[in-house]
Amino acid sequence: MKIALLCSGLGQIRRGHEVFARALFDLLSDDLDITLFKGGGEATQCERVIDSIPRDAPGLDQMHLPVSPKWRSAAMEVERMRIEGETFAYAALKPLLAGEFDVIHCLEREVCDVVYENRHIFARTPKVLFSNGGAIAGRELPGCDYVQEHTAYNLARSARHKAFMIPHGVDFSLFHSGVKSDFRMRHNIPSEALVVVSVGTICYWHKRMDYVIREVAKVPDVWLVIVGQENADSPAIKSLGRELMGGRIVFGTMPHEELPRVYSAADVFTLGSLFETFGIAYIEAMAMGLPVVCTNHPNQRAIVQEGIFIDMKQPGALSNALRNTERTQWPAIGKRGLTVARLHYDLAALKPRYIDRYRAIAAAPVDLPQFTLRAKAMANAKNTFRSIRRMFD
Repeated sequence: MKIALLCSGLGQIRRGHEVFARALFDLLSDDLDITLFKGGGEATQCERVIDSIPRDAPGLDQMHLPVSPKWRSAAMEVERMRIEGETFAYAALKPLLAGEFDVIHCLEREVCDVVYENRHIFARTPKVLFSNGGAIAGRELPGCDYVQEHTAYNLARSARHKAFMIPHGVDFSLFHSGVKSDFRMRHNIPSEALVVVSVGTICYWHKRMDYVIREVAKVPDVWLVIVGQENADSPAIKSLGRELMGGRIVFGTMPHEELPRVYSAADVFTLGSLFETFGIAYIEAMAMGLPVVCTNHPNQRAIVQEGIFIDMKQPGALSNALRNTERTQWPAIGKRGLTVARLHYDLAALKPRYIDRYRAIAAAPVDLPQFTLRAKAMANAKNTFRSIRRMFD
């Protein structure tokens, strides 16, 4: 059984998709014949770097989009991801054809569409698996043979005949409450201060880091640490943070493996997003023993289970949670969250589920379109219609 794992953003950007791809490959590479196809970084025998147009390519800076200036940043981000995904997928077809893989596991919608639409060119047809990291509804899924959902909430809205659920996981050898950190000392954060940490892209439109800043700024003596990938929104958000919080805010971008030292320096974790397909940062924080304050959405309630759930749309909701929760209560909430993380999200415990699922998918029959009388009739009707239209053009 040969597996290809495709992630166009890996090596280019740091988000949940890329964290998932790297963790899954590292988890399974000793037990399965798996090749990682990625957008950047170093190539090895089992890791292929695909030459595509990355989302941050300078040539994309001046693209023309017919959208309101209010939504230009978000629309630019979506278009950048589409371009990266499609160019990555087409460039990956040649090594995929040569590899004779049984399962091609795609993490981006655009990549999955291209691979699935071209699966007929393979001598031995692979099964195409899509990890639905964007909570795409069943009727809008890309072409695929199987789809992985990460929560029961998303599974209920998926294409049930080909969907299964395995949640994201966390590496407890990396994320645990025993990590030592000098982060506070290096950033002159008082040892007695309550520190809130938020990990995610420093942007307006999804992670809503501006909301987090405005809310934490209302609570005196509380510090805020924001760590994540930067984009076009980031300079304005950083400026807002310094304006409202002065020296009580710290921004950073760092490799994923360095995040435990940031979590270890904090007392509370939060995300300003109104919905997350999963939210790997939640379970990383929980594995570190941090209490989580997040959106009061059924999906997040099912994932976090033990946390403080608020209406993130409402001004004052996060600041009230920080102000009204006794500091002595935070460790107890974090301890309950740690129990949840160990029970449900330990990567080592999830490993057999992934191996079993890959084997089942690899052994399943291939479903390619077949020539039938109905297909012939439909093709003839379309050709007749085209001929009639040309007569009147």
